[in-house]
Amino acid sequence: MSTIERDIEQTREHLGQTVDALAAKAETGKHRAGIVALVGVAAVAAFVLWRRFG
Repeated sequence: MSTIERDIEQTREHLGQTVDALAAKAETGKHRAGIVALVGVAAVAAFVLWRRFG
């Protein structure tokens, strides 16, 4: 295998690792966004109930 072929293979490996890391971060971001949305809905509901019955 020539030097350029080794470099290409190494670059492919690094790109694969980068894509995997980005996918993991995106999945974590989705989870956090879901939690933030849920907390936001709960806060709005609490505010509405407080204004109505408070």
